[in-house]
Order: sequence, then structure tokens, then C-alpha cells
Amino acid sequence: MPATKILPSNYLHKKTLDLSSSRAVLCLNLSAIPLLFIFGWIFNRVVILLRSINPFPKSIWEVLTAFSGWGLLALPISIIFMLVFHELVHGIFFWLFTQERPKFALKAGYAFAAAPEWYLPSSQYIIVGLSPLVVISIISIVFAAFVASSIVPYIFFIATFNAAGALGDMVVVAWVLKQPTTILVRDTGDTFSSFAPGSD
Repeated sequence: MPATKILPSNYLHKKTLDLSSSRAVLCLNLSAIPLLFIFGWIFNRVVILLRSINPFPKSIWEVLTAFSGWGLLALPISIIFMLVFHELVHGIFFWLFTQERPKFALKAGYAFAAAPEWYLPSSQYIIVGLSPLVVISIISIVFAAFVASSIVPYIFFIATFNAAGALGDMVVVAWVLKQPTTILVRDTGDTFSSFAPGSD
């Protein structure tokens, strides 16, 4: 079944996942902190395998000295670029499935891309949900293999922050995977609803 703006007559609301509350946003942001170390270690091993370069600082001092003065200023800009690119990737895949421009928004603590007027099959929605994690990770690994060594730490940090920041996406995808494959998913940005045939 393709994405549709018209919910089939035999489909009824099944479940809702609401991540819009301040508590949910805070929990997701705090839970992402351990993921920085987990994904940092993973990307670190990949970079070492590709380049024999260890971009992972072992101390706060190494964090500060791994970058030039201008480089330290570039880190926040890199993170902002990552956030924009992350949502843009979501948007591209929404557009591929709906052929309509998605909605983009920035709220306190998070940003999102959404297609609030559309119902997507679970398989399409899983692709939309995981696309930034997969696409940006692959691009980062490819770039890390070929760019100058001085650029690798920046790519490492972008890839790590993006992967940790995808926790919300992974939570929503896990929520979708726990439901029947026949569901349709409506994404309004921070609230997600599923619909299934003959549901109550």
C-alpha cells in the first residue's frame, strides 16, 4: 500500500505515541548522553580501521587541544549543520513517499520534519525514521576515509552527535515495529498515531 492522504474506511485508530511533553524531551536528551560514548566508540573503531587515526580524545584537555581556536568555534556550527541535515534527510524521504513538501519545525530542545496530512505504511515509515542515522553515518565514514586528517575529528563528532541524537527516531521505529505490519502511521512531528484494519 502506498502512502495516502485518505485513511481507508476499514482502518481505525490503534495507538498514539506522544513525545511532545517537556518531560519526554528531557528524558530523550538525557538518555542520548550515554549514546554519545557508545556511538563515539563505534565510530572511533571504524575510523582507526580506515585511517589508523584515533580521533577520540582521551581527556578534556585532548578535547580542547584536538581543535584549533577557529576549530573550536566551528564545532557548534558543525552540530547545527548536522541537525539541519538530519531533518533534511527525513524530509527527503517523506517527499519520496508522498511527493509533497514535508513540514519542518524547531521547538525547545528538538527539531522535526513531518508529513502530518499523510498516512505511511510501516515499511515506509521505518525507512523515513532510520534514514538520517543510516545516511549520515555512511557519508561520515566515507568522508573520514578520504579527507585530510585534520578534518577527521570534525566528521567524527558530527557522526557521533547525529547517531546519539537519533534516539527519538529509534524509539518511534521500535514503537512501529511492535505493531502489525499492516498499520499506517501518521507523523505530526512529535506525536505519532497508528491505524490498523478493524482496530478499536
